[in-house]
Amino acid sequence: MSQQIYFKDQGKGFPIVLLHGFCENHQIWNGFAEDLALNFRVITPDLPGFGKSQLPHQPFSIDDIADQMLTWLHQSGIEYSILIGHSLGGYITLAMARKKVEAFAGIGLFHSTAFADSDDKKANRDKTIEFVQKNGVAPFASTFVQGLFRDSQSKYLTQVNKIACATPLETVISYTKAMRDRESAIEFLRTLPIYLLVIAGIHDSIIPVAVSEQLAKLGPKVVYQPLEHSGHMGMLEDKQRALNAIRDFSSRCLPGLELL
Repeated sequence: MSQQIYFKDQGKGFPIVLLHGFCENHQIWNGFAEDLALNFRVITPDLPGFGKSQLPHQPFSIDDIADQMLTWLHQSGIEYSILIGHSLGGYITLAMARKKVEAFAGIGLFHSTAFADSDDKKANRDKTIEFVQKNGVAPFASTFVQGLFRDSQSKYLTQVNKIACATPLETVISYTKAMRDRESAIEFLRTLPIYLLVIAGIHDSIIPVAVSEQLAKLGPKVVYQPLEHSGHMGMLEDKQRALNAIRDFSSRCLPGLELL
């Protein structure tokens, strides 16, 4: 029996599922999802432990979350969709596709990567765990959120910080461990039978654009879209270009698709 997943479902047409990132929830897609829903059915869930979705028993891996999300898709009657994940959501997207690639017309990494954590990155994850255990989520979130944006004085800062600060302590710790321990998906992508969209922020300090450019070279089915005005939050900072990229990608994944 899977734990209940909260989600928002809007629009009509071919389903596109948008997975949010770390210390976010479905609200990060507000505005973006509504615009995309003019042409598609857009589903924005809260990943387990975020927003209104229950945290699984711990410890868990990215693969465990992928299993839970695949079960949720099946139970929701969404048997074939385009799946796009932001940051942490991209790691889960890759794990879901690796387990059941036939369920997806295409997948997207929105400021995310298929590489495993480097030793330095793993050490930083451990420092994050130690910090939040000692100081709580809010002091971590305020610093973390500032680094997501191209402009540290972004008008979206307060909105995103509010979402991040509401993340439960157990969720922050459990997902930080899961991200630290995830495996590389590079070899999987080399033989991916469906299209892959890679959206990269030119000013992204979390996933450097050079990393995304490496993903863009993995094969002929990779579609690469840099966002000139974005850090790690392209759905907010470079919204129209990101929307256009997803619409164009969907047309490539589904030849003959007529937009609503």
